[in-house]
Amino acid sequence: MIGEKAAKWMIACGWIAAGFAVVGGIYVSFAGPTVNFMVLAGALLFLGLGYGIYRTSRICAVVALVLFSLNRVGMYRVAAALQNTRGGNVMMGFWLSAGIFTMLYLLGVIGTITWHSRERGLITGDA
Repeated sequence: MIGEKAAKWMIACGWIAAGFAVVGGIYVSFAGPTVNFMVLAGALLFLGLGYGIYRTSRICAVVALVLFSLNRVGMYRVAAALQNTRGGNVMMGFWLSAGIFTMLYLLGVIGTITWHSRERGLITGDA
């Protein structure tokens, strides 16, 4: 059984992952000679999703996980091209970050679902 404290930690994993997406998105949007407003809009979207996860929204947690997963699928081609042109360990970094952040978002989903199940009395006890 997942207790209340563990559910809170899982929820924190989700909103912290979204916070990293916000910081990274803001950095990338202002890194070039002009502001990339599409990346900035994505960062603001994840800011809202992160706040929603913090407020224990199951919908925000699931949407953040799905959007992150779709983003990773799209970024695979970019990482593979960088690996071919520059060499190094680009793909290893890609898979490592994809795995870690997918796990964090998934923990956020599990934590929010558990939190609401505990509120409704579907899960009792504190393990």
